[in-house]
Amino acid sequence: MRIALLILAVIFLNFSCMQMNEQVVKTDDKTQSTETKTEVAEGAKLCALTFDDGPDVKKSNLILDKLEKYGVVATFFVVGQRINAGTQSVLQREVALGCEIGNHSWSYSSMDKMTEDQIKESVSKTTAAIEEYAGVTPAFFRPPNLAVSTTMYDAIDMPFAQGVLGMDWDGCGTSAEDRANNVLKGMRDGAIILLHDVQPDPHPTPDALDILIPELKKQGYQFVTLSELFKLKGVALDPDANKMWKFVK
Repeated sequence: MRIALLILAVIFLNFSCMQMNEQVVKTDDKTQSTETKTEVAEGAKLCALTFDDGPDVKKSNLILDKLEKYGVVATFFVVGQRINAGTQSVLQREVALGCEIGNHSWSYSSMDKMTEDQIKESVSKTTAAIEEYAGVTPAFFRPPNLAVSTTMYDAIDMPFAQGVLGMDWDGCGTSAEDRANNVLKGMRDGAIILLHDVQPDPHPTPDALDILIPELKKQGYQFVTLSELFKLKGVALDPDANKMWKFVK
């Protein structure tokens, strides 16, 4: 009787271990599936689409629909005060699609006149919100209105990114065609493209992507995240560079 009980105990332990191993494998697979691994053809020209001022449940998802339609990734520079439980699904979708999330400060106000403490608070609060609701840590910073100061460069421990402008913010009065053409005129290998997922209506940037993405693909460009762009170009991320990157080469 004792021998039979021992056999049953061994069988139970082995079964439990098998279940635990399966759970570890499933967890690992899930982790790996969220990694950004854009396949890049040898000799391809590279560019990084970036979008500012989200997240927004409606408008950010219109951009994500286009990215998913064309099978490309982007980097989203998000505003800290817009990050909450209501917009978490947007951030999660961005990460799930292989996109990157960057820091665009806590609010829309320019920071070039702020003190060092004010700058650090704005950036650290936004990074903390990104980590809480998206589960990732931003590697890049984009200053609001592209306004910078020496104090900002000293206080912010991330590389700064600007980009080829689509002129798609409030007051520009540009059409989808204008926005796409503005970008196309400024393109070259290693370009960072600066557009907005969130702006007041009318905001035809999602429609501009229907022009821009196919044309850039036709011209031999492949779309990567900002981190991938730097890695593939062999450029080290240097937060002390005291510059705003527009082209990575």
